[in-house]
Amino acid sequence: MLTPGIAFQPVVTYTTFFRRNATRCRLTSSPDSVAGPEPTEAQRTSQVRATVTRRIQTLGRQKRPKEAVSQLAEMARLGVQPDTQAATALIDACVRNRKMDMAQRVFEELFGEFLEPDDVTFSVLMRGYGEMNPPSWVLISGLLKMMDQKFSMKPSLAVHNTMLDICSRTRDEQRGVEIIDMMHSAGLQPDDFTLDIVKQRKVLRSHLKRVYS
Repeated sequence: MLTPGIAFQPVVTYTTFFRRNATRCRLTSSPDSVAGPEPTEAQRTSQVRATVTRRIQTLGRQKRPKEAVSQLAEMARLGVQPDTQAATALIDACVRNRKMDMAQRVFEELFGEFLEPDDVTFSVLMRGYGEMNPPSWVLISGLLKMMDQKFSMKPSLAVHNTMLDICSRTRDEQRGVEIIDMMHSAGLQPDDFTLDIVKQRKVLRSHLKRVYS
């Protein structure tokens, strides 16, 4: 179990705030409001989510993950629950800055009770664990197990591509061959990204061609 620290406090603040205030919080203004007809509640919610998601993405690129996390508290203040896209953007901001404890904590706080993850959510987390030195395949395998047992999700092509990319980058050809076999067994067809991943790895490229010929 990860131990919460100062870096995670904005997330804890968000979830506590929203649980206590979800029924009476109402959006009174959006971050980028413009003149014109009064938008509906759904339109305001969508606008806030889109705006905050963009801010999170920008802060991630600027290497400011803690500030990206704090954007959830701003969302809660406006009475808006984040959607999967916003939460995944926050995880990506943490991953980009090698804050995997923070990324995992965000996932644990937001997904399950509040939100359902998608394949992009899991791909981002896997990419983060794959960038460790060495890659943490134990944690990646745990994510695959969680997809199946907790969320009844099957690994998509994007998830397989993420794992295959880790193998290609780290020259883990044996595991890469196994992942190609997994793709084939799941009935998934390689795409352009798959081909790009294996083009510099003869063993993987040859195995992909042989399996799908």
